[in-house]
Amino acid sequence: MRIEPSKAYRLLSPRLVVLLTTVNSKHGINAIPVDFIIPVDYSPPILMVSLLPAGSTYKNIKSTGEFVINLMEKRYLDAVMKCAARYQEGIDKVQQVGLHHFSSQFVRPPRIKEARGWLECKFADEKAFKNHVAIFAEIIAAEVPDDLVVDGEIDHSKINPILHITKDYFLELKAIKRRRA
Repeated sequence: MRIEPSKAYRLLSPRLVVLLTTVNSKHGINAIPVDFIIPVDYSPPILMVSLLPAGSTYKNIKSTGEFVINLMEKRYLDAVMKCAARYQEGIDKVQQVGLHHFSSQFVRPPRIKEARGWLECKFADEKAFKNHVAIFAEIIAAEVPDDLVVDGEIDHSKINPILHITKDYFLELKAIKRRRA
């Protein structure tokens, strides 16, 4: 079966869903689930996130130049997906969906308390396409809770991230450690 090229991205599943936080002009906290996100370089550490240009998240990033990527666990799927709804500007969307936030180290947008990792980002560049804008940002701070670190490395088996397949389909993840021959 041939796949319509405009739907080919669905073959690149599952995709990690993160909760991206920004602040708006009224100091309201905005949060949106994003699954179009990838690392593009590591020195300096650059990631790319694809957003709708008409959305408040894009406008907030262009206005402040900052955002936070919050790595959320699957158990928060409902709250994360509620953040996709539009809220009046100035409303603390995070609080409205039952999550909590706290100050970031270097940027104004807050981190989500329930997250299992945080990437504080500064806008670097953008590339507009027909439907989305690719935002390139430098990661200026990264942190995980101490309980995820074992022998100086992140123990990914302790993270149950939200993985999106398509539409309302998500994937349960079980980490498997590969045995070397």
